[in-house]
This record gives sequence, C-alpha cells and structure tokens, in this order.
Amino acid sequence: MKLTLLSALAGSLFVAAAAQAETTQRDLEVIGRAVSFMQGGSGTDRTVAIVYDAASAAEAEALHALMSGGMSAGRVTLTSRLVPASDVASVSGADAAIMLGSAASGATATTATSQGVLTVSTDLACVQSGACVMGVQSSPAVRILLNRSAADTASVSFETAFSMMVEEL
Repeated sequence: MKLTLLSALAGSLFVAAAAQAETTQRDLEVIGRAVSFMQGGSGTDRTVAIVYDAASAAEAEALHALMSGGMSAGRVTLTSRLVPASDVASVSGADAAIMLGSAASGATATTATSQGVLTVSTDLACVQSGACVMGVQSSPAVRILLNRSAADTASVSFETAFSMMVEEL
C-alpha cells in the first residue's frame, strides 16, 4: 500500500514538473516544423511572439537569443519578438505566439488566441483548457496536442498531412 502511494505521488510530481518545464531549443524546432504546415503563410520567414510574465522573463530572453538572426526549423526560419503578458494585444501580426509562465493560462492566452495567432505552449493544460491552440512536448518523445476549437477561434488551419502527426482535442 505504501509503495503504491509513493509511486502515485512520484508520478504526479513528474507530471507536474513536466507541465512546468521550460521551452527548449528542441521544442522550438518542433514548433517551427508545425508552423510550416500552417495554411495561408507565404515565404519562409515566420515571426514568433514570445509572451511572458515576470517569472518567465529569463526563459523568454533565452528563447529570444536562440532565434536571434533567425533559427531554421524545417521549411521555415523563425525570428522572435518579446511581448510582456501585459501587452498581449500586440501579438497580432505574428505567425505564432509562445506562451510562457502564467501567460499560458487564462485570459492572456485566450486574448492572444482571439488575435488570430497560433498560440503554443509546452504547458499542455493551456491546450486542454482551450486557451492555446497547440501544445508541444519534445521529450522524451515528440507530442503535439491541437485544440480544434481554439484553432477555429484563431482562424488557424493546417495542411491535411499535419493532422496525422497530432493529437486533436
């Protein structure tokens, strides 16, 4: 009984830690490949807004540095701009918005999604709640979760081949 309880507790801590994991370069590569499947994009350059709160500012800066000068990911090159959560309305015009920290929950993510932007987070709860369009996990294996209702709200659609690579809600 004690072993079962300890195993369950350890498993729940692992899941909680995974939900709070920082976005990595590999996550960015997966996001870039997903963006390349979006319909309506022209050219190969894609702008990614990095939406962050005070607690995730260092993570946002690190991601911004990875994309400085352009980061190749599949058929596209990602460039970024930093957007404080308090200025989320300015994500309009970006191809995607990576939601970090508390920006991946509630009103901030919902506002970004309503701006017609592909909202992405490594916190899958953002997708499960319908606030974000797409969730990405690249470790231990690649997992892409897509919320169809949020995608419709954002007017985001993907090539048919992409649907075979994702889990849809």
